[in-house]
Amino acid sequence: MKHLFVLVFSVLVTAEGIAQTVQDGDSIIRGDGVRMRLYGIDAPERDQPYGKEARKVLKQYMPLVAKMKEYDEDRYGRLIVELFTEDDKSINAAMICSGAAWWYDYYAPDRPQFKQCQEDAQRNKRGLWAEEDPVAPWDWRRKPVGRGR
Repeated sequence: MKHLFVLVFSVLVTAEGIAQTVQDGDSIIRGDGVRMRLYGIDAPERDQPYGKEARKVLKQYMPLVAKMKEYDEDRYGRLIVELFTEDDKSINAAMICSGAAWWYDYYAPDRPQFKQCQEDAQRNKRGLWAEEDPVAPWDWRRKPVGRGR
């Protein structure tokens, strides 16, 4: 029980007490240098259509961050996190709902809220879904440099 209390306490302090730099629509660097990647979403790359806009959307959500749930660490050493508002609304889901990111169902298949958000954003042509033919970031990253970018 003591370990659980310490974990919850450190998560709350981390989310509220440390400045953050938004690198792109799904990556953040905390003021203490810890790199974080948002769980279950994949935002357009910076050099991809809607990439700069996705970064701006995440920056707008950052002042609302009150809580953070850590899931794991990825192969690049980044913490995989989900960010929440004070009233427990997922900022990760909000990124998908606003059309600023894709639901990364490969890594978060158990999140029906993420799926519903993406379907709604697509149907209403919000954010990246207003583009004529949006390309998923995981496909964009596989394109050879200099071709189609």
